[in-house]
Amino acid sequence: MDRRERNSDQTEYERPQKGRQISPVALIVIILCAIGSIVVLIYGWVRNNKDYIHKVISSQEVFSQNKYCRYGDGYIKYTMDGAEAVKDGEVIWNISFDMKKPIVDVCGEYAAFADKGMQTLCITDGHGGNYTINVPDKIVDISVANQGTTAVWTDSLSKDHIYMYDINGVLLIDIETGIATDGFPLSIDLSEDGKKLVTSYMKIQNELTSWVTFYNFGSVGQNYAGRVVGSFSFEGKIIPEVEFINNERVCAFGEDSCILYRMKEKPAELATQDTVRLTAVCYDSEAVCLAENETDGVTKITVFDSDGKSKRTISTGLAFTGMCVEGDEVIVYNNSSIIIYYLDGSEKYRTQIDGGIRSVYPSGKNKYTIIGGSEVRLIELVKDTQ
Repeated sequence: MDRRERNSDQTEYERPQKGRQISPVALIVIILCAIGSIVVLIYGWVRNNKDYIHKVISSQEVFSQNKYCRYGDGYIKYTMDGAEAVKDGEVIWNISFDMKKPIVDVCGEYAAFADKGMQTLCITDGHGGNYTINVPDKIVDISVANQGTTAVWTDSLSKDHIYMYDINGVLLIDIETGIATDGFPLSIDLSEDGKKLVTSYMKIQNELTSWVTFYNFGSVGQNYAGRVVGSFSFEGKIIPEVEFINNERVCAFGEDSCILYRMKEKPAELATQDTVRLTAVCYDSEAVCLAENETDGVTKITVFDSDGKSKRTISTGLAFTGMCVEGDEVIVYNNSSIIIYYLDGSEKYRTQIDGGIRSVYPSGKNKYTIIGGSEVRLIELVKDTQ
């Protein structure tokens, strides 16, 4: 029964009486609701119709050996010889090391660098302090927490280890795994407080199976064998990446899905988002974005919050090579173009950049760092007054 049929079935007693007066309180409520609706409409119109231009605040030359990663509202530039952190065009700290193949992980002010395939780990505290640790085996990957505790995943042929060190080099935890029993390691990540760890392993025994395993190094984990407080299996699937998006939320990214877990102490699955043609993912502490190519050449970006709810969709025709999310914005970019969307799907700004684009990082309100082929530019969006 549609709305018109329901209305036609009303009796005379159900219909409002003619000449009935509205009480003053009800009238005030109606007026306030009307004003609120108008304000929301005006806000949306103003936000979506601001015309921005961008200005370059600072720029630095890029050399071929330079590598970059985001660091708060700035970035870290690193080479085989050392690293420096830059914010608003100014160097805020720098350290020296000697590495053949440096890799980096960042959490808060702390950054950890390791020589992949070798045994050297360096941790900096965000103020120029540099702490060097020699680990027993060849380093595969690292993950640092926001007080400097660092998980180091190493390979020693038949056995793998995940060592946990504090910033002074004290060994806190040694997790030993074997290829024959546990499979091939794919990804590790440490929580912000350094008290929880998640790993992804792949094992082929009759059929391919992936395992996502959760460790707790706090008081709760003491009651569990090997500090393992939960484990989930995925038959026929590969889970190439696991990440703490904040201290109590974990994302396991598969080839065609994303599984979100809550982990205050022990893990519990919150939501699963399935896709058909997953091409890219990005996240911050409050949102996760999954990009999926449609058959008509449009890319659909599905956005959901850290509880797996509030799903929204952004559609873009840009064939992008990278994307990132922060606050209420999603940035997509390729070698020459950048588009900034609000999470409701409306477009904030788009531009083309000469010289190539390798990556784009949000760097404060209306500020963005663009790593290009020949220079690093910090730009700011300002309202076009012309």
